[in-house]
Amino acid sequence: MDTKIVKKKSKLKLVLIIIVSMLAVLVFGWYFLNQKKTYNVKTEDITIDEVTKGKFEDMLMVTAQTQSLNSSLVNVVEGGAVKEIFAEDGQMLTKGQPIARVYNPNTEFNYLNQETGIMQQISQMRNSLLELKNQEFNQDKELLQSQNDYNTALQTFNLQKRLYDAEIGKKTDYDMALQNLNYQKQRKSIVEKGATNEKSSRNSQMAAINNSISQMEKSLNILRSNKNNFLIISPAAGRLSSFTISLGQNLTNGESIGKIDLMDGYKLVAKVDEYYINKLTTGIKGTLDNNGKEYEVIITKILPEVKDGQFSVELNFIDTKISALKIGMTFGVKLKLSADTQSLMIPKGNFYKDTNGKWIFVIKNNKAEKRNISLGRENPMYYEVVSGLKPGESVITSDYSELKKYEILDIQK
Repeated sequence: MDTKIVKKKSKLKLVLIIIVSMLAVLVFGWYFLNQKKTYNVKTEDITIDEVTKGKFEDMLMVTAQTQSLNSSLVNVVEGGAVKEIFAEDGQMLTKGQPIARVYNPNTEFNYLNQETGIMQQISQMRNSLLELKNQEFNQDKELLQSQNDYNTALQTFNLQKRLYDAEIGKKTDYDMALQNLNYQKQRKSIVEKGATNEKSSRNSQMAAINNSISQMEKSLNILRSNKNNFLIISPAAGRLSSFTISLGQNLTNGESIGKIDLMDGYKLVAKVDEYYINKLTTGIKGTLDNNGKEYEVIITKILPEVKDGQFSVELNFIDTKISALKIGMTFGVKLKLSADTQSLMIPKGNFYKDTNGKWIFVIKNNKAEKRNISLGRENPMYYEVVSGLKPGESVITSDYSELKKYEILDIQK
């Protein structure tokens, strides 16, 4: 009996040890999982800025370049290899002035074949016209002959009738003259009816052939004028720009090889980060400085196609009398997006690329702790703070590449 009691106590003790051990493991695991990761940083390795409240200027700075207010593209009408170049980039041109010449032997051969074919068709049609005119001539001869034969028969009949009535002529001569007169009369009538019908049909055929010849000649003129498409000419008077072709270069139909700046004024074209694509609209005004004088500009066109993370914006000068401008000049343009407001602000920094403005390290004493925040608008200098920070607090605004996986930073001087 004593031995059994000892065994029960040993089992109970073992169970208690196991339970205590499991609890210890759970407590240690909970503590470890909830322990915030800490990292040591030096003051000189980070940038510390203060949260301030003041006038937030909702504006955007862009770099814009002057271009001609209006321009006309120089397009290739007929593709081919560049054979001659008559102008150079930046040259002033008149309308119709030759710029370059291309050559395409296959197209040239096709033009010659088409021209030969059209000329052969025109020749065949003119031969048909000649045949119809010959038919008309023969028809007129037949009409004239039938009229003459009728007149002769009538004269003979009148003579035989007078002789017969005077009882001088023979009855048989009179009857033959009458018979011939009737025959010539009927023959004349048939020839006249046939001539009338044939003339109507012949006139229709000749009109159709003449119309076809006219159309063929127009096609021939167009074809011959198309040969001039190998010559690229200036579509308007102005300055040639963006022109960089070289001898031997292959150009395709419709390809743009430059433009003619009409020199009737200037506009500005700016590349803007795609972040602002929904923030900019036509009508937004801005300012720029030129030779110490400030000028107003206004957005007139937004080109929404994004390329390399940017889209284009066109601006016009409100004062069209601005002087001393040249194409290609560059200006910094300040665009006013909305009215100024009193807001919390933090200086812009590289922390944003790692946090997207959703959290930041806030410094208290010698530690910095991660805190969720919400940012609103931005300008070239500041982010607007919507929530999560208070005036006077200090934050780290430098790069977070090595810091973003930690919760707390120990700041060492």
